[in-house]
Parts: sequence; C-alpha cells; structure tokens
Amino acid sequence: MRNWLVAVPATLVLVACGGGADNGGRGSDRNALAAQACKVAAEARLDGKLYELDLAALGASMKDVPNGEQFLTAPIVIEPGLTSEAKQIVECTVRFSEAKPQPDVVGFGFNW
Repeated sequence: MRNWLVAVPATLVLVACGGGADNGGRGSDRNALAAQACKVAAEARLDGKLYELDLAALGASMKDVPNGEQFLTAPIVIEPGLTSEAKQIVECTVRFSEAKPQPDVVGFGFNW
C-alpha cells in the first residue's frame, strides 16, 4: 500500500512534465519558451516590482503573425494588493530561429 502511495504521485509528476503532442511534442515547448522570454522582458521593465502573470495563459495565447513572428498577450497585475496596484495587458512579439533554442523578443509593451 505504501509503495502505491509513492508511485501514483511520482507518475503524475512525470506525466505533468512531459511535452505536448503539438508539432511532435514541440508546440507546447515553443509556447512555454516564448512565454518565458516575454516574462523576462516584463521583469526587465518592472524594476523589481511585484507582479502576477499567468505564464500558461501567456503561452496559450501565442499566435502566428504574417511576418513569421509569434504574438502573445495576457493580463498582468503590477504590485498586486497594494494601493499602487495596476492591471495591464502584456503584448509581446517573439521570433524563433534555428540558431538559438530561445526566441528573441522583438516587440514588447504594456497596454492599459
């Protein structure tokens, strides 16, 4: 019984960490990489302020744009719970290249 209690959570963790089926398992990986690149870009502009950003929602929003880049957007709450709290929308454009595993952020902004 004890082995079963350890095996089930361990299996769930392994399943949760697996790649998606899109593009041979690369689709969700690309979304996650793009979302992470956009998160880094947001943090660079927030000067250490607290924030809440749903990376899963940001990654799921990824859409192709006509010039071959990808556009992502999601809500962000800057300084949540404080009197200076601000709710905005992150708009981020990334470009993937074969030369690098991480995408380049080519456009970024906060939209009120």
